[in-house]
Amino acid sequence: MISPDPPLWRLPGPSGSDSLSARVAATVRWEAARYELTQQDLASYLHRSRSAISQRFTGRVPWSLDDLGEIALAMGVKPGYLLEEPPAAAWRT
Repeated sequence: MISPDPPLWRLPGPSGSDSLSARVAATVRWEAARYELTQQDLASYLHRSRSAISQRFTGRVPWSLDDLGEIALAMGVKPGYLLEEPPAAAWRT
């Protein structure tokens, strides 16, 4: 039976966004800050421009699964961790 409740990733976050892409962007921003990684650091690591990383940080462009895999590897976490709900403070852009 299908639950009438929406999945957790569809519940509105503090920013008012309810997309999985927005939640992933918030989690990546939060974790990058925790690891003291700048947008330029991630750009160099992923072989992308800093502008491309900025677009992903803000949620204008979604992160690819390949990018998330590489970021998770760099941070020493499982890729699925980056799909989890970030702390409320991470929603501040």
